[in-house]
Amino acid sequence: MITKRARPPARAHWVYAYELNPPQPEPRFRKLRALLRRAHLAAKRGGLVWTGRIVVETNITHILVVTDSPGQVDDVDRAIEVELKQLDMDFDLTGPARFSMPHAKLSKRAPKLSKRTPKKLARVNGKKRAA
Repeated sequence: MITKRARPPARAHWVYAYELNPPQPEPRFRKLRALLRRAHLAAKRGGLVWTGRIVVETNITHILVVTDSPGQVDDVDRAIEVELKQLDMDFDLTGPARFSMPHAKLSKRAPKLSKRTPKKLARVNGKKRAA
């Protein structure tokens, strides 16, 4: 009889966002990107989760943050807010909201998509496609 191993419970994470309205052009985020990168590396060295991403959309720009604890890096939050004020950007802070990521790891990058066409993929998988 095969028994399944009990998995540890999923770790809870928190997410919050800065909403910048109106949307901002990419070049204005140079200092903020560096700040987010330094905060991520510092948390990683300490064995913690803290990652921030700037998401530019048509109607609004977001700075999304995922962390182990909402008050984990208050200094970083204050630095983000100071930088946004120096850039004269209006923003709202939403969250924090708790969520679970069952047995998932935070990835630095999105998975690469295959460059093969569906026709090539069908041949690789041993199937013939109707033309």
